[in-house]
Amino acid sequence: MGDRVSISFRKKEETYGGPTEKKTHLEESPALFHHWGGTELPKVAFEWFKKVKAETKAMGRISDPFTRLEPRNLMVQLIGTLAREKWDQYTTGLTKDKKGITKHDTWMTHSMYLGKDGQDGDNSDNGHYTIDVDESKMYNDKGESIA
Repeated sequence: MGDRVSISFRKKEETYGGPTEKKTHLEESPALFHHWGGTELPKVAFEWFKKVKAETKAMGRISDPFTRLEPRNLMVQLIGTLAREKWDQYTTGLTKDKKGITKHDTWMTHSMYLGKDGQDGDNSDNGHYTIDVDESKMYNDKGESIA
């Protein structure tokens, strides 16, 4: 029972083996799995990504892992945003929200975890979604563009 899903970011990266040796490889973040994320988590992540891409572009020529939209850093930033916005909090006996459900003020749900890739956890209900940083598109695990 669950509504399992996973997401990751990917981007083509260039590396240099010497002054004239340029190589391109596909860089992918660790996957974020959520037992109860359903199709909502990929939608939230993709909307967040589109906003971040526009805001970092507007910042101009700043070059750091975040403004270069490096996949691993994007995943860290996304998790931080989900925590700050209290997107899915840990259920406890400490405080109650309007629905009478007890949630911790700062802890995220225990239903989220990281895996090395989309195969390193359970996404059996909804599959794995990949946000392509270069194309600004999201793909399901069948390779279909869904956003």
